[in-house]
Amino acid sequence: MKKCSTFCSNLIRKKDLSADLLRKDLAKALTLSDLTFLAIGSMIGSGLYVLTGEVARHVAGPSIVISYAIAAVASGFSAVCYAEFAARIPITGSAYQFTYLSIGELWAFVIGWNVFVEHAVSVAAVARAWSGYLDGMFGHPIRNYSVEHFPMPGGFIATYPDFLAGGVVILMTIIIACGVKLSSKLNIVFATLNLTVILFVFCSGMYLAKGEYWDGEENFFPYGWSGTISGAATLIFSYVGYEVVASATEEAVNSKRDVPLSLLISLSVTVLAYTGASSALTLMVPYDTISVESPFPSAYKARGWGWARYLVSVGALAAMTTALLSAMLVVPRYIYAMARDGLIIKFFTKVNKKTAVPVAATITCGAFCLLLTLLFNLQILVEFISIGQLTACTFVSICVIKLRYGPNVISSYETMVEDNLPGNAIEMQIQPKIAEERQGENELKKEETPFSDLPPNYSSIDNTSTSSESNRVITNEQKQCGMIRIGILESRVGFLFQWTQNFSPGDVPFYSLVIAILFTIVAAVMLLFGQAYYHQWWFIIILTLSIFVASAAVVFISAFYPDREMKTFKVPLVPYVPFISIVINIILILKLQPLTWVRFVVWLVVGLIVYFTYGYWHSKARKEE
Repeated sequence: MKKCSTFCSNLIRKKDLSADLLRKDLAKALTLSDLTFLAIGSMIGSGLYVLTGEVARHVAGPSIVISYAIAAVASGFSAVCYAEFAARIPITGSAYQFTYLSIGELWAFVIGWNVFVEHAVSVAAVARAWSGYLDGMFGHPIRNYSVEHFPMPGGFIATYPDFLAGGVVILMTIIIACGVKLSSKLNIVFATLNLTVILFVFCSGMYLAKGEYWDGEENFFPYGWSGTISGAATLIFSYVGYEVVASATEEAVNSKRDVPLSLLISLSVTVLAYTGASSALTLMVPYDTISVESPFPSAYKARGWGWARYLVSVGALAAMTTALLSAMLVVPRYIYAMARDGLIIKFFTKVNKKTAVPVAATITCGAFCLLLTLLFNLQILVEFISIGQLTACTFVSICVIKLRYGPNVISSYETMVEDNLPGNAIEMQIQPKIAEERQGENELKKEETPFSDLPPNYSSIDNTSTSSESNRVITNEQKQCGMIRIGILESRVGFLFQWTQNFSPGDVPFYSLVIAILFTIVAAVMLLFGQAYYHQWWFIIILTLSIFVASAAVVFISAFYPDREMKTFKVPLVPYVPFISIVINIILILKLQPLTWVRFVVWLVVGLIVYFTYGYWHSKARKEE
């Protein structure tokens, strides 16, 4: 029984924060403009030129404009959650790190494993699309030759090995390995070219527009609202730029200011670009004649502007080049972060001293992306991407609520940095706090004064010391004790207040969040798949009850004392904004194709095998304990 308890506690152990925060392995070279164009380059290109034709023709029709807007809203809620963590915790690894710090090791590995493959798959998908656009400009001679001389079975596997796309992946790997600053400079050049072409697409598309293509519900919503929502679930892949920026935060010069600002600017620009370009496309030609492989060049050709297709193709190639650079930047950093924590082999932690790039992870990930590019079908690859991104976004939103309403060591670190303690002093002060957190709050319950009677600035530390350094440490201790109320019910509601005292601070808000999520899933499943029972009395009662319980649980969370010590960017209206993000992500996940779930489960099983055969036993956090 004890072994089982130890095993379970190991799966949810939290990460030691101090070691990574004090690391300087990766060079801080990315400015606000670098981060902004990194996000723009990641978003505009992969979605606009790869997915717009497929979704407009077969999924949503002209209502793809609304699909892009819905995906942007879902991404916006998730982006602010990423911004809070990235500003507070400047460590490479993004969603993986956030989950490790707030929920535990196993869940962190699951997120890291899936985000890694998500971005690796996006590299392969965009590389094949890049190849298709360039090949299409000359009548597809490379594709025709490869199909004839190197045929492959098709279906899940590609119909031919795309050697041109493979060459692009190799080139991108070399560029990334040469240093983050070089990658960023190239990214800015190609992203600027892409934005110029998109502006041309919008202006020329409005000039060639025919309003009848949008007239009536049957034309604008040919697949109904269900198709519009399904389109949004696929197009969420188009807004993964905030994941890229959050993964590069350890290399940002001023992460506290630049990361949130770059995400706001890039997301705004991307929404305008997507809605403008998709509006132009669906107004130029009927939705059911849009080319899946090359939507914009084909549309111009159909309207007699054949010359414009070459300009658009150049813009598409520039856009997809930036998308490749951005995605290739993320993949090795996830692997590097997980290897640094001992969850995968240590080989991936090797960093080139001259370029400050995790070179072992970069080359290995490049080889993995090359394999995916040569072997697998583009559409199969694209379908796999969204579920990984949506899962990561959901967990990041959960982590925001978890840390905001539970005791944590992040605020302790921030107060020490605020008081300008030297690095070694910070580390010495953080370590006892980590140990205290791991022991739980049981010792605090033994105090004669209950939590409810402690003032916000309560401190049991003696203030008689005369040493300036001691006074500074005492100030930090006071601040730490002042946060003792985090996760405690603020208002005394009779028996409810007494009942919550039976739990450690932060537990009740987290359990309430779990309940809210479970009932949200029930309500979403009923709304999305229970159309045949909409008028049944039992259906209405269960649906109403599920929505009420989920809403009440979220409101209940807001009654607890949150962490108000944060000095960096904060998600507004917590827990409501993160929970809205969770709800939207759940709906979009449920709208994905069944085969996407099958592939997701298969990859997850492979990951769990890796974790339990290696990661669990070599975990750095486990060894420290």
